[in-house]
Amino acid sequence: MRGIIGYRALHRAQLPPGGTLGIWGFGGSAHITAQIAIAQGAAVHVFTRAPAARTLALELGAASVQDSDDPAPEPLDSAILFAPVGELVPTALAALDRGGTLAVAGIYLSQIPPLDYQEHLFQERELRSVTANTRGDAEEFLRLAERLRVRVSVTPYPFDQAGQALADLAADRITGAGVLTL
Repeated sequence: MRGIIGYRALHRAQLPPGGTLGIWGFGGSAHITAQIAIAQGAAVHVFTRAPAARTLALELGAASVQDSDDPAPEPLDSAILFAPVGELVPTALAALDRGGTLAVAGIYLSQIPPLDYQEHLFQERELRSVTANTRGDAEEFLRLAERLRVRVSVTPYPFDQAGQALADLAADRITGAGVLTL
């Protein structure tokens, strides 16, 4: 499911061939999405506060990694916000080049602060939500993931440690996707 959501977000972000993509948050969906974008020729810049996620991003071929609030190393054609942090929306929008698109891929997002038209939206920047995926998205993603041999990084937890998994997720102690095992 995570890969399908990320795949849908990548479509909504309208990444041009060979373009630059910024990804804020680097968990279960993001690390899969980054691999697809890189395989399609994009330069992917990852913004995350988690050191282990930064390491994973570099291992997967990200062009750069930095903290969530750091400026982008180059203007971005597209961006995807996986982190559920509304305060990052202006940061991601400001990093976009003319005509760039930000897709917000979270199921939950904290309050978005006021936007400054000139800094965040002017020059035809777009802000899009990602609400649902389709059966077609799933079929396309699964075929593509198989062809590209997408690597899924997981941190497994026994089912009776679900509470610990949630605590680790909140504290950025999960690299990739947290998985409960039975």
